Amino acid sequence: MKGNIVRKVTERGFGFIIGEDGGEYFFHFANLINISWDELSEGDCVRFSVVNKGEKREAVNVSKYYGEVFLGKKQESKVFPGKHPNIILTSFSDEEKKIINTLAKTFYVTNGGETIKLGSTSEYRYCLVKPTEEFIIQFNLNREIIVVFSKYESFEPRTFDAISEVYRRNTQQFRIDKICSIVVSKDKEVVPEIRKMLKSDIEMQVIIPFSYTELSNGDRTELIVSRFKEYFFDRDLFAFEAPLRKDIYFFGRRDYVHNLISRHNSGENSGVFGLRRSGKTSVLQAVKRAATIIGTMSVIIDCQEMYHYSWNKALFYVMSCIYDDANLKYEIGLEEYTEENATSIFSRDLGKIIGEGKDIIILFDEVEQITPNLSLNPCWKEGDDFIKFWHSIRSNFNKFGNKFTFILAGTNPSAVELISFNKHENPLFNQLKADSYLPPFNVEDTKEMVNKLGGYMGLTFDDIVCSNLTKDFGGHPYLIRHFCSAINKYLIDNRNNKPIKITNILYEKVMPNFVENSADNFCKFILEVLVNYYPEENKFLENLALGNSIGESNSQIDPKILSHLMGYNIIEKNQNVLGFKIDVLKNYIKRKNSYKKQNMTLEEKWAEISERRNRIEPRLRTIVRTQLKARYGETAAKQKVINSMKTEIRKRYTNLPYTDLFDPKKCQIYFMQLGDLIDKYWNECFKNIFLHNQRTIKSFFTIINTFRVECHAKDITDDEMDSFRGAMGTLEKEVNNFYS
Repeated sequence: MKGNIVRKVTERGFGFIIGEDGGEYFFHFANLINISWDELSEGDCVRFSVVNKGEKREAVNVSKYYGEVFLGKKQESKVFPGKHPNIILTSFSDEEKKIINTLAKTFYVTNGGETIKLGSTSEYRYCLVKPTEEFIIQFNLNREIIVVFSKYESFEPRTFDAISEVYRRNTQQFRIDKICSIVVSKDKEVVPEIRKMLKSDIEMQVIIPFSYTELSNGDRTELIVSRFKEYFFDRDLFAFEAPLRKDIYFFGRRDYVHNLISRHNSGENSGVFGLRRSGKTSVLQAVKRAATIIGTMSVIIDCQEMYHYSWNKALFYVMSCIYDDANLKYEIGLEEYTEENATSIFSRDLGKIIGEGKDIIILFDEVEQITPNLSLNPCWKEGDDFIKFWHSIRSNFNKFGNKFTFILAGTNPSAVELISFNKHENPLFNQLKADSYLPPFNVEDTKEMVNKLGGYMGLTFDDIVCSNLTKDFGGHPYLIRHFCSAINKYLIDNRNNKPIKITNILYEKVMPNFVENSADNFCKFILEVLVNYYPEENKFLENLALGNSIGESNSQIDPKILSHLMGYNIIEKNQNVLGFKIDVLKNYIKRKNSYKKQNMTLEEKWAEISERRNRIEPRLRTIVRTQLKARYGETAAKQKVINSMKTEIRKRYTNLPYTDLFDPKKCQIYFMQLGDLIDKYWNECFKNIFLHNQRTIKSFFTIINTFRVECHAKDITDDEMDSFRGAMGTLEKEVNNFYS
């Protein structure tokens, strides 16, 4: 179970925890694991087991938990506007006291706070307010909100640092809302100033700004509610593109992060591999935050930067990052890291840091950038620098035990999968646990994320929708968020009032539009890792999506293919049957490769032929019409088209305008006739717009024309279908080139 420490009796070595179930549990310092008594504070999140001792329940095996716990407390009494009777407001100016009285007509003011000093010149005051029922329902605000007062005539971004400092100082942080804060400033232009800042930093808290004059007198509830709606409902909290560097918008995978920290404490290295935008870098940022809490140094190394260096200079780069993180000046120069002594200098200086009582996790992101056969830098691509660099890192791992570990993250795990590179033993082979892939969101993770973020935007997602989100998008948080963003956009475009509950009816209404306008771009980007690195896996997915043969049994499939695709959480095996876990990817692959399907019925073959002919013919008409007119002029071009028709129908179309000759509703101009015109006037009009030669283009038209509408009763062999696909596929590319 998880919970929060609500009371700690330091001198007597015991305390009390409120669990997720709302129950209170006694705990004693003797029952702590992997943490000391002094490292725990009131408000900390913990994990524990429960034992019954008579009528009392006691928490044992208590350890630090680096996530957020939503307590299942009993329903609290309804909150009404007002002030706590014992609130102390002596530090506030008279003007600020009036503002607090105004806030007390909308919120319940619980705490007068204190003065926050930043540097030698800046100071801020704050109070805490508790949302009333209206705010709980509309904005999903259940916790106390920080209100910071800025007495300066010109608003400064440093005010946000004051908010962070308030949060840091309050030991019962779990009672304070992490996403929303209120800023009251003497700057009359504070509203546009903060709006501009929020646009430039998508991860910033939702800051609700007011000027002193706006809140100086009377009941301003209507203004306050309106301002909250403006800043919550108009902001799309689902539309994150960059990795999450702050904890306030990080959801799910808390246990996974905790496990990575535990592996470090046990002296084990780890891997975090996954598809693009699956949350790898966000997890590394979460590990860094969690490591800071327990006093462990952690450094994120971006291999996109490091791959520019040779192996020995890369060691210098890593050590420089470690010293920067420790706020120390690294006295050693780059030139001292020669091939001969780079390893010894690195080990010596790493030992100095560890000797001061520090332990270190190095988090290597985008590791494929320094992986043999994948890196853009020849010295890494050929393998020798990779071998030397990781020999050095591994030797220090062996030397310092659980004081020094590393985590590798990226899209391609071949750095740890292959036994050797360039005939040298791979120092990373078998160095990580077998399961090094990033786990997907489960339904509970999805429910927490979409309802927490959606709640601030006036959206509530019911359980069926949360289940469908997890299933359809395979627990991929990036896809889930962007579909929720599409739902929010739909509501805004259709002027729906918020708050609103998202049910399956709305879900199914938005899905087709999302698939048509957005999903393909997201899917293409996410699957790029397979296209670039794993062509066999990509081909396997195509066949699986299309229902083509993938082997008579799973035992015939390369285990590496299954390992990668199941690790990436794209497919799953159930009762020895393989299937997709991410339906939106399956549908994207089917659409993209629909003309590669095998074992088709006769009806399916004719359906494909008709669809492709109907799509290409209007484009061919346009090409022939424009090229003939450009070369001969409209009058002469019209005569050439008329002359290409059978004698008995020429008179019927003589009086039609030139453009109408290419309109199938007004003139019978057939597919093969277009091919004949291209062939007859090849040198004059068409030679320079097609890549293939005249004879080849003519053969394409002949093959395709064999499969005409009037031949629908005719059987089509698989070989004939392959011939049609070959001709049509090439002709489609030629036509696309003309239009591009």
